[in-house]
Amino acid sequence: MEDPVLLVIVDGLERAADWEPEKGVPFLDEAGFRVRFLVSVGVEAPSARSSDWRQHLEWTEETSAMLHLPGDATAAEAAAQQARDTLTGSGDDGRAAERCLDALAAALAPLSKDDLIAAFGLSSASFEALDRAPRPARDLVVHADDGTYRFRDDATRARWAASTDIASLEDGIVARGLASLRAARAPDGGALTWPAYLVEYLGAHMTRRAPALSAFMELVSPAWLAAWMDRPGGLVGFVTDARRARTTAEEVLFNASTEPERAAALNHITRCAVVEGALFAKEGSRHGPRDDRAHPYKEPSVDLAKPTGAARARAVALVTLAGTLTGAERETVQAWADEARAALGEASELVPCPIPSFSGIPTEADPELTRRLRDAAPNKFGSLLSGPYHEAAAACAGLEPEEALRLAGSTEGVLRVTAFAAIVPHLPEALRERAVAEVMDAYWQHGDDDTLRSVLACAPWMALDDASCVLCDVLGNRWQKDFENLLIGWGGLTDFAPLLRRLGGSAAIVGAASAIAEVGRWLP
Repeated sequence: MEDPVLLVIVDGLERAADWEPEKGVPFLDEAGFRVRFLVSVGVEAPSARSSDWRQHLEWTEETSAMLHLPGDATAAEAAAQQARDTLTGSGDDGRAAERCLDALAAALAPLSKDDLIAAFGLSSASFEALDRAPRPARDLVVHADDGTYRFRDDATRARWAASTDIASLEDGIVARGLASLRAARAPDGGALTWPAYLVEYLGAHMTRRAPALSAFMELVSPAWLAAWMDRPGGLVGFVTDARRARTTAEEVLFNASTEPERAAALNHITRCAVVEGALFAKEGSRHGPRDDRAHPYKEPSVDLAKPTGAARARAVALVTLAGTLTGAERETVQAWADEARAALGEASELVPCPIPSFSGIPTEADPELTRRLRDAAPNKFGSLLSGPYHEAAAACAGLEPEEALRLAGSTEGVLRVTAFAAIVPHLPEALRERAVAEVMDAYWQHGDDDTLRSVLACAPWMALDDASCVLCDVLGNRWQKDFENLLIGWGGLTDFAPLLRRLGGSAAIVGAASAIAEVGRWLP
């Protein structure tokens, strides 16, 4: 079959650990070409209507089918209530057995006795009490052949959880996990044997409980990477946790009300992007065979000792960012750049990357070009500005402000982005925000990666929400070639220097440089 259909099966959607429909965040992106979704929801799901689930998922009837799994909610509720009633009259043993069932209700997957003890702070006595509990309580639990425990079905688990303080239990998991992580990071911490459940689900519990951003950033650390590297699928697991941290940092950025708050959030976002890029460079599958049908899927793995191949790009990025700063901040970043350059073993100077900016754009008009721009037919004005953004801006030097706005306004589609961007440096300050607002409106409707530098050059006059959206949408999400591109390529960190300054001042640029330098030592 030339174009086979990809069937994505989502089994038990209502138990997705990270997904909260109320926040309006899609569970997955929309279906692509010849992609179909098959989704099952259990009897304990909040709604049994397919239309409600499709609305949450933002998928269409043409691309998705919903299966509602059979089950008896009434029987599940009766079983859970009977078990509680029998344990209530069983004294200390009953309370100990209840604690064990409460933990299983809060768990996001079947787990072993040792994991239950480590993650939930239970004692062996709780399991012994459950073993001695009246049969209605024991019948709620399945002890599988692999040694894991779970509720007999999701419906019964949901009914038990309804009368349990799940939030407090999850807060306890998060506290124990972070305490273990801090102990592992301590200079005298030594080797730590991590419970499998804590490694695989700490990030998910944190997402559900939404602790402070600083707690999430503890997951973007060498100690947490080491914990994941001992697990199957460790690369994917760690990067998933890093993405959880980045998502939290992005939420903080959008809600920040001061420049220092935005700078702090940006520091975390750039660190997550650099860590992810370095790990993907070490994993290296993007450079391997691309015919997935001829080469079956293999679990990604990473050799942390393998160089990223971006040592020179890292040094160039630091030199470039240092050049945007002054005073003590410049000296700090330049010291990091000197360290990175020394590691290269090269005596030659490193040439900074050009940064998108309208500074230095020629203001002397070319009469012939000005005439052609004025005589352009509707929607042809933009096509005359198809070169690099700085050349397009220089071409508009001879236009009067209102004339420039009128001509740019005659363009349509993606040309509207470059047309309005080109006239920005020639407008009086009072009109620049108006023109940049037009740039952003056109970019969100028609823009592409080719127009990105035109947009970034407009950063000094960009609305904060637009600046945040561009950075979160592009940085670290669209690089296709290698790690070097993330640092100094099109849409890389150096390109984003004007946007970092717009949002977080010079502190945000120092933070980005710090991320490049520190991650370079950790993941060279």
